[in-house]
Amino acid sequence: MASSLQKKPIKYSRALVCFPVLVLFICSLQACGFQLRGAVNLSTDLSPVYLEQNGVYDLAREIKSLLITNNIKLADTISQSKSQLVLLSEEKSRSVLSVDGSGRAKEYLLMYKVNFRFDSSQKKDKTSTDSEQISITRTLLFDTDAVLAVTNEAEIIYRDMRREAARLVLLKLQAGS
Repeated sequence: MASSLQKKPIKYSRALVCFPVLVLFICSLQACGFQLRGAVNLSTDLSPVYLEQNGVYDLAREIKSLLITNNIKLADTISQSKSQLVLLSEEKSRSVLSVDGSGRAKEYLLMYKVNFRFDSSQKKDKTSTDSEQISITRTLLFDTDAVLAVTNEAEIIYRDMRREAARLVLLKLQAGS
């Protein structure tokens, strides 16, 4: 009976030690400014948004998905919209970063660039028609024994870069609104 009484204080003492450590950890996260990503909050004066794709279909699909997820209305025509997001172009490219002793590529730099323009009924000055660019880069290690796998990995990386570009476009719109 005495041994069971001694074990309980040990359990409680561990909890008492862990609790301050947990509180200290949470306070340090708050102090450094850490926040979860959360939703994109566009001004209600900019909604509904008309999205002009101009042949950039995959990126437009990602942006539409993000707009719908964040409860931002999409307009079917320019006349129904208060603002327009015009996707001008996208460009995928790669360059060699490093080579092996026999001169074969071992590492590539993958680049994804997006040009877009945002026009709103509130901004009638010349700066509202200037295009903006987002550029994202990633590295890809090339394995000569798994060429097909490397090609698939490159497509996955480009898809992730497209998602990141869509999120960055919306964040730029949020910052400008």
